[in-house]
Amino acid sequence: MFPVINWNLVSLEVLMSIILVGLTVLDIVLPKNTQKDWLGLLSFIALLGLIAFWLTQGALRGVTFSGMFVMDPLAWFFKAFFLVVMVFIFAMTREFFKSLGERRNEFYLLLWLALIGMCLIASSADFLMLFISIEVLTISLYVMTAYLKTDKLSIEAGMKYLILGSLAAGFFLYGISFLYGAAHSTHFGVIEYFCRTHAMSSMTLFALVLIFAAVSFKAAAVPFNLWVADVYQGAPTPVTALLSVGSKAAGFVVLMRLFFFVFNAWHPQWSLVLAILSAITMTYGNLIAMFQTNIKRLLGYSSVAHAGYLLMGLAAGTALGAAGINYYLLGYLFTNLAAFMVIVVFSMAAGSDAIADYAGLSRRSGILALGLLLALVSLAGIPPLAGFFGKFILLMAVIKSGYVWLALIAAANIVVSFYYYLMVARRVYVDPPAADAAPVVVAQGLRLLLIFAMAGIIAIGIFQGPFFNAALTAIK
Repeated sequence: MFPVINWNLVSLEVLMSIILVGLTVLDIVLPKNTQKDWLGLLSFIALLGLIAFWLTQGALRGVTFSGMFVMDPLAWFFKAFFLVVMVFIFAMTREFFKSLGERRNEFYLLLWLALIGMCLIASSADFLMLFISIEVLTISLYVMTAYLKTDKLSIEAGMKYLILGSLAAGFFLYGISFLYGAAHSTHFGVIEYFCRTHAMSSMTLFALVLIFAAVSFKAAAVPFNLWVADVYQGAPTPVTALLSVGSKAAGFVVLMRLFFFVFNAWHPQWSLVLAILSAITMTYGNLIAMFQTNIKRLLGYSSVAHAGYLLMGLAAGTALGAAGINYYLLGYLFTNLAAFMVIVVFSMAAGSDAIADYAGLSRRSGILALGLLLALVSLAGIPPLAGFFGKFILLMAVIKSGYVWLALIAAANIVVSFYYYLMVARRVYVDPPAADAAPVVVAQGLRLLLIFAMAGIIAIGIFQGPFFNAALTAIK
């Protein structure tokens, strides 16, 4: 007998799939020499419609597809997160790929595929479903990373990401097989019950190590971060932004489901390991970022450091730690996307991602300089912006869990990060521009989105209550 499927629970993903198919058909029938960016425009409209539809799903709860798909507050929270991310990514793509003509259309379709993968990851309640969802996201990212066929760095980035990503997928499947051998199921609920009623064995320990390694690849945590700098530098900037925010958030929503639910009974045995990895990850990322001369590589190592801060929430293993991860990611969304919007516009105007070329940006474009400054100050954790309170919540979580030493290491790392973030800010506001530097023109649509991102950075920092309550509700 076939299981009964509750289509209401999967309606958002079904709508995304219909939109993807519709846009694919439209791409086929549209004249190839048209100059109008129809797919980009329709994608924007569709994303806004999906956000409105998402608002109607707040009360949806339940599981379907034989328990493999779950709709709960955590899934609902992160689906909104991914939809907002994609609004920014589509805007960056329209600007970045203006010179590619019709090749933009295939890129838009790949972005929709990545969005479906991220939303499925947020609702996965079975390891097989989770693996398929991760692969839907990752395969689209492989193609988009190597999308600039005439750019050697893009091809190199795509190859490195493909090879290491395939290795991570192998680790994940191997870990699932060992876990299935112990628990005789891949369903999260069954494995959670197994963990509550059984002590950790050598087989389950090996399975957990492999699964954690695979998911940490997505989250860019040490030592599974070696791909980050080269891929961030070589990939098209909108893809770098998606990797930095969307892919990282997808990795952490998986880690939250695993360590706060599936393996929660074994968390005390993992807590110290997570704390040590957190300390190493943030320290490595911050120290290496200090020596970067390319802004995308700098933000790559910054992303590694922020993965270390986020791991503090996992190490804490408490509701405050989980809510801190959600709140931190919410601030990180607006902060990092603001930075990458500036990078997209500036790189198109100057043809460079070198930090030295940002000298005097404040005299070439006031809005870009202000957007980058706010992003850098928030990433550094300076009050009263979103980054400060995100770090503060995570520090409080680890202190309350007894990891005072980890909080001290994190505080030292935050001080270290001031150096390279403020170094870029000095270039922007203090150093004079080159003699032949022209003003940088910002398209009206990107200008509005950048203002929206800056407002988000400020609002999440100043009005923490509603945002923290939403982050806390998501993990209940």
